[in-house]
Amino acid sequence: MKDMATYPRSMKQQTFLQEKFTMAISAVRDKKWKKERKENSKEYKVDRIQKKRNRNTNERKHLVREGKTYGSQMEFDQQQDPELTTEIPLPFNIDGTECKVFFDLETTGLGRNSDIIQIAAKSYSNSFNRYVIPRVDIQIEASKITGITYSHGTNKMYVRGQIVEPVSLHKALLDFIHFLKEQNQPIILGHNICNFDIPVIVNKLKEYNLFSTFCETVKGFIDTMKVARKYIPKHDVENFKQQTLVKQFVGENYLAHNAIEDVDSLKTLYDSKLALLVKSDDVFAMSYHNCMDSYSGLLSSKIVSRPVCMQLAKDGISLKHLKLASVRDVNGLKFVLQDHKIPPKSVKCIQDYFQTEE
Repeated sequence: MKDMATYPRSMKQQTFLQEKFTMAISAVRDKKWKKERKENSKEYKVDRIQKKRNRNTNERKHLVREGKTYGSQMEFDQQQDPELTTEIPLPFNIDGTECKVFFDLETTGLGRNSDIIQIAAKSYSNSFNRYVIPRVDIQIEASKITGITYSHGTNKMYVRGQIVEPVSLHKALLDFIHFLKEQNQPIILGHNICNFDIPVIVNKLKEYNLFSTFCETVKGFIDTMKVARKYIPKHDVENFKQQTLVKQFVGENYLAHNAIEDVDSLKTLYDSKLALLVKSDDVFAMSYHNCMDSYSGLLSSKIVSRPVCMQLAKDGISLKHLKLASVRDVNGLKFVLQDHKIPPKSVKCIQDYFQTEE
């Protein structure tokens, strides 16, 4: 009796399991059929081809950027000039993790070939200051502005009457590089440094064969005057001098043309007004001026506009890099120029230039 009672229940369970199994098989078959139908559709095939093309394009772009190592001679050349590197720089991208280092120089004169007499810098955790023994006389006008005087006879330096201990330029540069290496991906910030401080210090770094090391240490620089001009309307300020901006947006006066005071006030100005305005596009490569010099032929021939050359040079792209890109891939030049947001018309002009060069 017990077996007869459980028999229908067992049959029901078996039937239920069979139906469940059949449904599972049908679902698998249905899924497989839908997948085959999708893969055979025109839209899917077009999408798959496009993805494959994109993968191939990205691989080609990577090869254009990375290039190859050409042996010991190339390594030597790279040490002498970072722009000869076989790797073509990518556009700058800042994510906020970089260490901001506020920076200022005082010099013997107002020209780019002047000697450095003070280097001052400040991050959010450390500060740096070195007075430097000048190799030439400090111009009277420069002394009036900076308050720095130096006697070659007594080897004594004074800052507004107070004696300070200067060091050699070579030691000051080495100390500054050491300071920067202690920061995380440092970006140098200064007011009007693109036109003055950067060319001055680059000239001195090259003189002591330290430019390559400096470029490896520093991610780039930001000129806060350019940032202010770009984002602050002209009618909102009297002018874009650091003193004026600090007074208007910070409400403070400070002792200008003393490098320590300059970096302190610039840091305050940056934190209160400029920090939220700065974008990746505002970062310049340390080799910016060298890269601009490489485009002199293109500019004099009016092949491309100055803003186009500035956009490339800002990212550390020189004419040599463009030549490398054109050699590495038939579309290498186009890849690089498009990545750096160069307008199609200018891309065509540069491509035509390289074709005529061949």
